[in-house]
Amino acid sequence: MKNREKEILFQLLRNSKLSDREMAKKLNTSQSTVTRTRHKLENRFIQSYTVVPDLSKLDINLIAFTFGNCTKPTNELMKKIGDFMDEQQNVVFLGHGEGMGKTAVIVSFHRDFSDFTEFMRAMRQVCTGFSETLESFIVSTDKVPRTLNMAKAVESLVNKE
Repeated sequence: MKNREKEILFQLLRNSKLSDREMAKKLNTSQSTVTRTRHKLENRFIQSYTVVPDLSKLDINLIAFTFGNCTKPTNELMKKIGDFMDEQQNVVFLGHGEGMGKTAVIVSFHRDFSDFTEFMRAMRQVCTGFSETLESFIVSTDKVPRTLNMAKAVESLVNKE
């Protein structure tokens, strides 16, 4: 990634609402350079633009990190899990990995504990024969000292190249 691309990416990470004109002024370059580079970044590195809302003010009171140990991942069971997850609009992340004796993680948002337990009940039902265990770590959204913000982390890691 070229330096100009990095500079524009970092500006977008800090504030994706900046116009190309404002960004060009900040970076002491032309608006056409910013526009061309932003389009290139959008095609190669940027999946989407989003806002980071204050979840507690939206009456979303819990973030759940649920870890599972997937066993016997047949194609049929994987499709069943995939179909279930496609229906779960409150799931913001699903990934396979390794750690703590688990092989999958799900991050989901919930209005309250009742909503969370209903989600877990449905998930356990779908995961029967697929997951030995599902364990969750629940965070109250009014107790979050640092919100999800990728700007500093991405900038730091990209600059280590």
